[in-house]
Amino acid sequence: MVTTINPLSTQIVTVKSEHLTEILLLNENAIPHVNKVGQEFFQAQLGSSPYFRAILSAGSVKAFLLGMSEAASYQSLNFLWFQKRYPKFVYVDRIVVHEKFHRTGLASTLYDDFKKLAEQRNCPMACEVNIRPPNPISIQFHQSFGFKEVGQQNIQDGEKRVSLMLKNIDG
Repeated sequence: MVTTINPLSTQIVTVKSEHLTEILLLNENAIPHVNKVGQEFFQAQLGSSPYFRAILSAGSVKAFLLGMSEAASYQSLNFLWFQKRYPKFVYVDRIVVHEKFHRTGLASTLYDDFKKLAEQRNCPMACEVNIRPPNPISIQFHQSFGFKEVGQQNIQDGEKRVSLMLKNIDG
C-alpha cells in the first residue's frame, strides 16, 4: 500500500547520529536491493561522505541517499569499477525509500538534490542497479532520470549481477 505524503511537511536534512537507527532499519528492510551494512558503516559515513541526506516527515526518516566521491576509500566492487574507469564522479552508494512511500516522489527529490553536487563538481553521477535479483522498478527509475548502462558485472560469487549506470551532467 502506498501512503501519500504532503511535500510541504517534508524536509531534506543532512543525516546526523540520531537518524542512524531509522536509516539502519530502512536499509535492512530494503535488502536484497541494497547490501547489508552495520551501524558502524553509516556512522563512518557521517564525516566522510560528501552527501548523506535524508527526507524527514513527521520527525522520522522516510528516505535517504548516501553518495560518495571518486576519492572515497571504499572497497565496494561496484564503486571500484567506476573508480578504475572514471577520474571524477559522484556515486550513489544507496538510496532507500520506506516501502509505504514508494512512488511518492521521494527518490526523485533526493536525486534532484544529489544532482546539485554533481553539477557543482562538474562530473557524472554513477550507480548500480541489480539485474539479478531483478529490480525492474529501480532500472526504470534510473533510466527515466537519464542514467545509461555503461557496463555489467557479477558480484557476491555470481549471486548478484548489476547494471553499472552513469548520468552525464551537462555544463
